[in-house]
Amino acid sequence: MTSSTAERLRLAVEDLLLERGQAATTLRHITERADANVAAVSYHFGSKDALIARVYGDALREVSEVQRRRLSEVPDGAPLEDLVRVWLAPALGERDRDPRETRLWALVQRGMRERAPGLLESLPAVRDAVDTHLMDRLAAALPHLSREELVLRHDAVLAAIGGLASPAMEGMASGRPSARTIEMIVAWVVGGLRAPAASHGHGVDHGHRDRGPSAPTPRTPPAAH
Repeated sequence: MTSSTAERLRLAVEDLLLERGQAATTLRHITERADANVAAVSYHFGSKDALIARVYGDALREVSEVQRRRLSEVPDGAPLEDLVRVWLAPALGERDRDPRETRLWALVQRGMRERAPGLLESLPAVRDAVDTHLMDRLAAALPHLSREELVLRHDAVLAAIGGLASPAMEGMASGRPSARTIEMIVAWVVGGLRAPAASHGHGVDHGHRDRGPSAPTPRTPPAAH
């Protein structure tokens, strides 16, 4: 084995996760692609699952640092639309990226769509660097939302954007969306974020519903004589 065995294993896993996904990637696939043996996986990473988690974790850390830096470049007080464009640019392909960054975002997005265990295991440890800064910026732009509701809308946007890249959405899944499509998605996301906060009531009392002006209160009929 050469000193580059660990790197060959990591790159092989990246390729296989992009091609097959975690569930369909076997230890044999990895060792054959990397021209390595099973003992090398155990020696460098401990297990196949640990190797996959390491690859996902490294990808998340790398793209998260890039995204954190780009968000910090958005001026304070900038329109919400500008913040949303930077936030969602990796998923929408709006910003030109080098091939390595494009590859890593594709890896992360596929893992998110598939709910890959290796990605989910690594996600909590690396998302704070971006999310803490992003959530503070969103909170400043959306003061009518509680933190709880802001987190819910943030997570719902990410889930929805991930769904847009599914095979069912041909216009998104087939490649980079058009500028017009991106503008429509940004407008949709901004509209959802700016929507009024949810009511804090516990439901509508249908027995005492307001009838409105077209529904006069019934009068008690006069007693018969």
